[in-house]
Amino acid sequence: MFELIKNDIEELTGLIKKIENIGDNWIGIKNEEQYPLYEELIYDVMCFLYKKKLIISFNWPDWYWQGEGKIFYDNNDPQKYDNLNREFILKYLSTIARMDKFSDYFWYRLFESGSGLILLKKLLETYNN
Repeated sequence: MFELIKNDIEELTGLIKKIENIGDNWIGIKNEEQYPLYEELIYDVMCFLYKKKLIISFNWPDWYWQGEGKIFYDNNDPQKYDNLNREFILKYLSTIARMDKFSDYFWYRLFESGSGLILLKKLLETYNN
């Protein structure tokens, strides 16, 4: 389900490495106020996911606001990432990508918090296993 070919996996690996190189440089100054700089890279990630059909169609509002997604989001235990499967990761990434269309910065915050990188690494693991 949601398979990637070798070149796709290499592209995902490259995106992950670029995100790792950003470090803590996620905030910029604009008009004397702090605004997140939407790094082109994190939108490259979203484009990659759409292009590879990994932004999936499902009832994401209910899944997030009344189900697994909200439970995952509210959980502050770093071990919450340990046993995620591909379907869950794609549902979560898809939900955040869709929420970003309705309210700015959801996608950005995913990466600013470090969760985006962790989820992409976990996603990559599902293809390397």
